[in-house]
Amino acid sequence: MNGTWGWPLLLAALSLGGLAAGILGDGVWDWLCWVGLAAPIFVVLRRMRVQWHGPDERSNQNP
Repeated sequence: MNGTWGWPLLLAALSLGGLAAGILGDGVWDWLCWVGLAAPIFVVLRRMRVQWHGPDERSNQNP
């Protein structure tokens, strides 16, 4: 995503959608709730991993 606000807005929309899905119903809505609320956590953990350990070794290989 380009720009400063792209990723934060996407993560906010996923969080809001996850919270709304949790309120709206059961069954499939529960799954949507988990996905919507877990996505921002996944993104943060992945960025923290890259910051602590550096980029993947696969991305440093020369063709």
